Amino acid sequence: MGAVGLGLLVSGANDPEVAFHGNDFDEMRWRMGELCTEEGAFFSGSGNCVNCHAPDPEGHAMVDENGQSVSPVVDWQATMMANSAKDPFWRAKVAHEGLVNPDHRESIENLCTACHAPQGFHEAHLTGKVGPNGYTMSDLLEDELGLDGVGCTTCHGIDDIGLAGRSNGDLPINPEKVSWGGFEDPWDGLMSGQTGFIPVYGEHMRNSEVCASCHSLYTHTQDLEGEETGQVFFEQTTYLEWVNSAYNAENVQCQSCHMPLVEGGAIAATQPNWLFNQRFGKHHLVGGNAFMLQLMRDQAVELELSATEAQFDTTIARTKRLLQYETAQLEIRQINGAFTSGGGAQPPGQNEWAFEVEVKNLAGHKFPSGYPSRVAFLEFVLQSVDGDTLYHSGGWSHATGIMGRDEGWEPHWEVIDSEGQVQIYEMVVGDVMGEPTQVLERASVLLKDNRLPPRGFYKAHAAYDTVRFGPMAALDVNFNHDALTEDEGSGSDRLEYRVFLPAGMSSVQARVRLHYLSVPALWVENMFEYANESVEIESFQFMFESADRTPVVVAEQSTWAWLGFDDSAEDWKLAPNPVSDGGLTRLIPPSTMQPLEVWLLDAQGRTVQNIPVLLAMQGFGLEDVAVGPFFIRIQTEEGWRMVRGVKAP
Repeated sequence: MGAVGLGLLVSGANDPEVAFHGNDFDEMRWRMGELCTEEGAFFSGSGNCVNCHAPDPEGHAMVDENGQSVSPVVDWQATMMANSAKDPFWRAKVAHEGLVNPDHRESIENLCTACHAPQGFHEAHLTGKVGPNGYTMSDLLEDELGLDGVGCTTCHGIDDIGLAGRSNGDLPINPEKVSWGGFEDPWDGLMSGQTGFIPVYGEHMRNSEVCASCHSLYTHTQDLEGEETGQVFFEQTTYLEWVNSAYNAENVQCQSCHMPLVEGGAIAATQPNWLFNQRFGKHHLVGGNAFMLQLMRDQAVELELSATEAQFDTTIARTKRLLQYETAQLEIRQINGAFTSGGGAQPPGQNEWAFEVEVKNLAGHKFPSGYPSRVAFLEFVLQSVDGDTLYHSGGWSHATGIMGRDEGWEPHWEVIDSEGQVQIYEMVVGDVMGEPTQVLERASVLLKDNRLPPRGFYKAHAAYDTVRFGPMAALDVNFNHDALTEDEGSGSDRLEYRVFLPAGMSSVQARVRLHYLSVPALWVENMFEYANESVEIESFQFMFESADRTPVVVAEQSTWAWLGFDDSAEDWKLAPNPVSDGGLTRLIPPSTMQPLEVWLLDAQGRTVQNIPVLLAMQGFGLEDVAVGPFFIRIQTEEGWRMVRGVKAP
């Protein structure tokens, strides 16, 4: 955004919130006038696409069958892609890397701008206007095309030349201003005449390979003195993770989730008015980074961003929806305790409660994937019938972050039996001395990578060496292996929680949540030590510490557990049985079956009372039946069951 636009935003008389009286549509169109309109030899600013691809005031073009806007500019404008060059975390991290390795600062900036400011980077390199140190951050700050982020002509200018094998932003840009798209027979009269870009059908625009270059990143390892070791370390491998997945074989492309097709098709431009409906990918371009989207929304004026608050809110909602409905599934079930299975001595006055939690990855790549700061973690809680917390592993607080996390890095767990242990799915890299580091140029060894692989992920795949999981997860027989068949490629992790609680409780409720954090405090603490040496770091630290850093709950499940559980039992039972007059008995299910309704019947089979399910499982009295036999009738999802009991004198 230029100085004039910023002045309009911050001057009270011209505040868009006031000027447009809350009219989001008019404000959005006004802000689109702040988009980049620079034109280069190879690229054009996104503001030059507004004339035909902004929302149609008549509601004729760029709406789906339900009348919802599918304008590519509107959907793109509040994404991480659109704001990649102004991302304050990225700018701070580039500054951090340059301060740690000052001799490599320009080469670091040249590498990082290739993906975060591709139009400026490639325009400078292709025209020979780049300086001797490459395209640096100082070049970017003076370049409107670069500040346009991953603009329209970035992706639509990518030629289909060896895409699958590219990395580090090595984009093959078309030299003749061809604009590749998904329409098989585009009309090029107006677009080529007004912009100089010729729309041409490109099959590769619908395939994952077009994403490969900027989502396959490696660094050249430096030692602690800043000398290259000759080693290459793969920092981000999202595309290659997809290659080693069932989604690749099933032809589920990156665009399938991140750019879903318009329902029923839509007219893709306001001009000319005789165009017909076609199906094209919505430019949602969402991932999992709701935190940075919220931060940028709240700091939009400071960061000189063009998207409205409403646009950011829409993108944030889409991001959270993707995380919560299409990313992971949780299952939790009670299992036999180690003592029950003969695995150890039970402490006096305590009972063991044991559970298996399974986390299934639904994404077409690892979860989390991408930039290595991102983590997911499990929160496991046991509560009494009265709601009192009995056990808590893996909570989160704004002050301390993930509760129970080790100071250095948390191991991958197969069994958790202490509140000081927490399952964190993450990538941890070490420097040449094997010490954890957040300096990407120092990445030398993979200390941990138990990020959940996608379904169909195999060690024998040709890409495995660059996308392998870490040493502990590789030794875990329950990691990426099916529970029943033990086959590889499940895209899941199973772990056990084993907890000893004081005797006297016949039932507890177990609850598990999967949380996601894109920028944990641990990842930026070291960077913030350089805040007095960098405006970018100082600025981001203020934004970060002012932001709501609450993790996104990706999935949640709960179950009731019962004392005396035996997963080998084949039928329901009562315990004790017989039960003495005045005593309590309780219903114990076979395996993980749960009752829907429970009735107490007398010896003649007549219904005496309906017993609340929780009471039936915790313990109930038999005051309403005579001494002798009685029956418990149970309704389950599989039908009816009957259990015979005896009331003793």
